Amino acid sequence: MIEHPISIRQSFWMPYKKLGKMVNEQITKLASAREKARAEKQALAVALATQKTAAGAPPVPPAQPFDVAKFAGIFAAIGLAVGAIGTAVAAIITGFLKLYWWQMLLAVVAVVLIISGPSVILAWLKLRQRMIGPLLDANGWAINGRLKINVPFGGSLTKVAALPEGASRSLEDPFAEKKSPWPKLIIVVAVLALTFYLLYRLGLISRWLGMLFG
Repeated sequence: MIEHPISIRQSFWMPYKKLGKMVNEQITKLASAREKARAEKQALAVALATQKTAAGAPPVPPAQPFDVAKFAGIFAAIGLAVGAIGTAVAAIITGFLKLYWWQMLLAVVAVVLIISGPSVILAWLKLRQRMIGPLLDANGWAINGRLKINVPFGGSLTKVAALPEGASRSLEDPFAEKKSPWPKLIIVVAVLALTFYLLYRLGLISRWLGMLFG
């Protein structure tokens, strides 16, 4: 399914939604890669154990030597990247805090326009080129004219349906599973037992019983 904005408001938020979707996809890919590596490692361990059981004790493969220079280079590269990113972020925040309040507002507006401006302009151009002619032609109406969809008509076609006047929406699911009362009962009993224990430790229970029956 390809998602396209159908209004200027949706086109304004589209870059941020794409960024969130990209981050979610990268996290999913990373988790899938780790899960695949773990499954492959387990499968290899099971295969080695099976071979060992079937053929006796095979020769143990020599352990690979630890390459200190390689890992030192990797850690150095990671440290340089993190340091560069931290320096850039610190420079941006420092420069932003040195601005006046109205300059901060202008900077924020400029960043938002840089991110959402191209998407809004592209959506505005596409929305002005919408035509209903191809839809009618596909339904057998034989419309050859360029019947453009103006903004009010397009809004009525993409408008979210609203409840009629005087109607109400029920959020109760008639097919929902019945909730068990036991968790609430257990919590109530645990709270009462804890309260009774605290009162007993403080000596209030014996005092009240003495006042009541004494």
